[in-house]
Amino acid sequence: MSDSPPNALFEKIFEENNARVYRFAFKLTEDAARAQEITQQCFIRLWENMHQVKEGQDVFPLLFVYVKHLVIDESRKLYREKKALSRAALEQTGRNDTSGEKMFLHKEFHSQLHKLVEKMPEQRRNVYMLSRDYGYSHKEIGQQLSISPATVKNHLTAALQYIRRELINHFNADTTQ
Repeated sequence: MSDSPPNALFEKIFEENNARVYRFAFKLTEDAARAQEITQQCFIRLWENMHQVKEGQDVFPLLFVYVKHLVIDESRKLYREKKALSRAALEQTGRNDTSGEKMFLHKEFHSQLHKLVEKMPEQRRNVYMLSRDYGYSHKEIGQQLSISPATVKNHLTAALQYIRRELINHFNADTTQ
């Protein structure tokens, strides 16, 4: 970074507060990878709002609010996703009373999923597979692929949105025929 006043102020704030922000995020999430990601998002928000920060101002209360809101937003998103998946699973089991039909749909689902993953751009496909097939965290994936955890999150979000959209289109098209 250059030595311009906003950059120098940001670097100073980052150095002084990074560990405190991480500890607070970890306390709220109890997950090191999520805490690290929230810490990064918190400082991204701070960077975007550096024009509001004055030299000598205690910014930890602002960072505290950022972390709290990021954790709440993430928790709500995870809750909505789990609820939607649970609802879809219940609907699916309600429609399928025979085990043969369930097995066929399971195979069809995985076949379609495999096709969709193969169609993804290479980097997105790699991120998706490392996350979903091997269970690596965003940080671990970022280290393996030499990209930031935020980029990993963006690739994974795009991959999941693409898969969800295409599977809904595929299976809704099949049920309307």
